[in-house]
Amino acid sequence: MYAAQRDAKAALRWMVANSSTYHMNTAFITVGGASAGAISTIALGISDHEDFKDEIPAADDPTLSTTNIEETYEVKCMVDFWGGNVKLELLESVYNINRYDSSDPELFIAHGTLDPTVLFSEGAELDSIYNSLGIFHEFVPLVDQGHGAWNATVNGKSLSELTFDFLVDSQNLNVE
Repeated sequence: MYAAQRDAKAALRWMVANSSTYHMNTAFITVGGASAGAISTIALGISDHEDFKDEIPAADDPTLSTTNIEETYEVKCMVDFWGGNVKLELLESVYNINRYDSSDPELFIAHGTLDPTVLFSEGAELDSIYNSLGIFHEFVPLVDQGHGAWNATVNGKSLSELTFDFLVDSQNLNVE
C-alpha cells in the first residue's frame, strides 16, 4: 500500500509540474477510484504533502528525486466507489496522527450495502467523519449491491450521472 500511495502522490506532483505544458487547470483537481483506487484516492486527498514521501529517505530510494518532490497540489474533490480509509488508519496507527480536518476535499461516496470485499461500514465511516467535520459530501448507499456495482442506479440515475451531478454542484461548474 505504501508504494502505491507514494506513486499516486508522485503522479499528482508530475501533473502540477507539467500543467502548463498540457493546459491543465490545477484549481479543479479531482481524484477518484474504485476499491483499492478509492482507498488511494482518500489517502491522496486527505494526507499531508509530506506523508508517504519522507518515511524513506532519497538516499535509500534515489527515484524520489525524480518525482517533482517540491511541487504541491490541492485536491478539491474526491470520488470514492466502494473504498475506505484503511491507509489513513494505518498512518494513524504507525504515527499516531489523524489527518481529517474541516479543510479536507469534498467527497462523493458510493458503496454497496452487500459489499463483501470492502464492507459497507467503511463508506458509512467516511460519511460519519465528513458529517462530524461539516464538509460537503454525498453518501450514496447502493442498496442490495456488492463490490463493483458499476451498473447500479439510484432514483433512476446511473452511478456516472450521480457522480457528474455531484462534481458540478460541489465545484460550481457551468456545463452549458
